[in-house]
Amino acid sequence: MNFSFELQWAALTGSVNPETMMWMSTILWAFFGWVTIIRMLVLLTIVVLMLMSRWRVFSKAWLPGWGIFIPFYNRYLMFKLGGRSGRNFLWMIFPPVFVILMVINYFKIAKAFGKHWTYGLGIRFIKIVFIPMLAFDKSKYLGKKTPAKTTTLPAKKVVIKKIIKKAPAKKAPAKKVKTLITKK
Repeated sequence: MNFSFELQWAALTGSVNPETMMWMSTILWAFFGWVTIIRMLVLLTIVVLMLMSRWRVFSKAWLPGWGIFIPFYNRYLMFKLGGRSGRNFLWMIFPPVFVILMVINYFKIAKAFGKHWTYGLGIRFIKIVFIPMLAFDKSKYLGKKTPAKTTTLPAKKVVIKKIIKKAPAKKAPAKKVKTLITKK
């Protein structure tokens, strides 16, 4: 059977061979089946990445990572992560207020990790990128503290200068010189 010829003939004449239709439907179902399998694998990969990332973010903040699996407790932990009262998650019953509180909380989470407030916008709108970045970068959880200002000197030199300033100046004791008299 010449499949391409039959398709062209069917397109020109408007008549379709039932066997050709069977082959076309089989090919289409196989194609859509593989597309569905690939989509499911990509989705599963994204879900696993996000679970690992949130677990890691909670662990960086000394919060229980397993809390991401418990439905309301994970929202409670998100507010604790931002340094807010955990009771703010109760606003879930009134969604407009809750959305505003979550956006503010994302800003506070970004600040708690020493990031700029725009990072909080990124967490809000592009979670799939910014949560893994926050989880696997070298940032430390600072809590409510503001990030420390960096000095131009490396840390070792700063410590050495502080030690030198604190150390009292001691004079070296005069050495006693012994002369040896030898008899001849």
